[in-house]
Amino acid sequence: MREMNEQKYSRNMALSLLAGIALGAVITLALLWALGYFPGKGQGEALETDSSPMAAAGEAPQLPDHGETASVESSESQNGTGQGENGSQDKPGQDSGASESAQDKPEQGSGASESAQDKPGPEEGSSSVSLDFRLNGGWDGEEGHYCQYLVSIINDSGSKITDWKITVPGFEGCRVDSYWCCELETEGENLIVTPADFNQEIWENSRVEGIGITVVTEKERELTEAVLEAETTEGKITAALGDAPLPRSDSSDVQDGNAPAASSGNGQTPGQETGQRPDQGAQSQGMSNQGAKGPEIRTGDELGGFVVTEGTPVGDHGRLRVENGSLVDQYGEAYQMHGVSTHGLAWFPEYVSEETFRTFRSDWDADLMRLAMYSDEYGGYSNGGDKKELKQLIDRGVEYASGQGMYVIIDWHVLGEGNPNIHKEDAIDFFDEMSEKYGDQGNVIYEICNEPNGGVSWKDVKKYAEEVIPVIRANDPYGIILVGTPQWSQLIGDAAADPIEGYDNIMYTLHFYAATHKEDLRGNLEKALKDGLPVFVSECSICDASGNGSIDEKSAQAWVDLLDQYSVSYVAWAASNKNETAALISSGCGKLSDWSDQELSDTGRWFKAQFTK
Repeated sequence: MREMNEQKYSRNMALSLLAGIALGAVITLALLWALGYFPGKGQGEALETDSSPMAAAGEAPQLPDHGETASVESSESQNGTGQGENGSQDKPGQDSGASESAQDKPEQGSGASESAQDKPGPEEGSSSVSLDFRLNGGWDGEEGHYCQYLVSIINDSGSKITDWKITVPGFEGCRVDSYWCCELETEGENLIVTPADFNQEIWENSRVEGIGITVVTEKERELTEAVLEAETTEGKITAALGDAPLPRSDSSDVQDGNAPAASSGNGQTPGQETGQRPDQGAQSQGMSNQGAKGPEIRTGDELGGFVVTEGTPVGDHGRLRVENGSLVDQYGEAYQMHGVSTHGLAWFPEYVSEETFRTFRSDWDADLMRLAMYSDEYGGYSNGGDKKELKQLIDRGVEYASGQGMYVIIDWHVLGEGNPNIHKEDAIDFFDEMSEKYGDQGNVIYEICNEPNGGVSWKDVKKYAEEVIPVIRANDPYGIILVGTPQWSQLIGDAAADPIEGYDNIMYTLHFYAATHKEDLRGNLEKALKDGLPVFVSECSICDASGNGSIDEKSAQAWVDLLDQYSVSYVAWAASNKNETAALISSGCGKLSDWSDQELSDTGRWFKAQFTK
């Protein structure tokens, strides 16, 4: 009997166990179905990937006529919730928060848009990826008609773009003259645009911009079609020429406080406040609230062998310092300087002359001169250049500026090498020598790396700066030191997020060329200023980033209005008669001083008017 009861008990336990397993399987299957792992009615297409984005996009539609400016934009919907512009997913190195909501963009009827709508995500109908391929200007030259195009990619998808490619059809009969921030090749009759090594990835709710291409054709002809293919962490997305426009580059965006990419981080839109910065801003970012005060400079004092006189910049403002995120004079008053940069000292040494500097001081009301000494390319200081001659040019420049009672920037002009660490040892020796020679003058500013670029991170630049700055401080405890920022001194937000600590009177540079850099970069600048970052615009112009192309006075005026609002100093590029738009002197003028307005270039006349207004 006991044996039979044990057998019955064992059988019952086995049946109970099987029943439990069956019930668990049913529950598991039900949960998987509820979570969407098994396609129900209407869900099968949502799981398919787009294996042919070019076919899905279809033929790019013709761009509407916008006069001289042509725009190419399109957006798609894809999985991903995205983050707000101040969300944790915003990454340095790209302009975050530039996207608009999907409600701000009309629905599209293109093949690409319809394909995207077949793939609903957590936010159905939200915008995905936008392509702006815009004609920035054109001109006739010796080899034909030149057209310059500016390209931006905006990622609103909520998923990181890991790689991208832009195909521009109809490129037969065209030739690339120059390009920047991208790589180019041709395939048949198409131009293929691919990333540079530093802008291949585009984080969610961010953008890349500053991509430029100059194309030469025998006759005037505009490229009006383009298709973007973007690989994301969720699959492939395409965008073609479409009807949903991106925000236009319009200076009123800043002036009216409507710049979509320029959140101040405090719930207000840039432009709605005055230029006053909160006193706590610099301290909260780890930046010194008040820079060290050096010995005051008074009229009658000696300045590099000259007597400081009243009515000159140094005579009126004395020794400068950084206070509460702003440049101030020795009396604690905010001081906005207007200056002129030389071109490369090795290429246009003739403009380092006493009469040239006198003309910029007396006729232009310039406060400072910038001595641009290239460190690498074309006979640069560290690449076969005549170091002795270059240092003599620096010495003459400091002498002539001091004689006019002006301030002077000694610029280690990093450009071609990209990473300032490449010639770091030369830079350390150079600034050791310069700061020992001029550390007591009080009118010399040290710019230790002009434009880091080519994928160099702020971490790389900061490491370099933290090795160069102590060398200068050992000789000059008070002088202003300017530190460049990545991507040709544009990623000012990276420095704001992780400033250099332990030193006074440090400022960070931003460079702009008004026809290329517009409201997005202005928004980034304003946010950095409101965060308390001391910013100095040590180079700028009103043409495009190549130093050529057309002038954009509307964007240029928006820049100057913003700089005036916050008393940010700026320096015009460049004192030369080179045959390019950025040159301040007309290419047909051989004079080194006392130029009439007719002997200046259009750019020169514009900057002179700004300085003397």
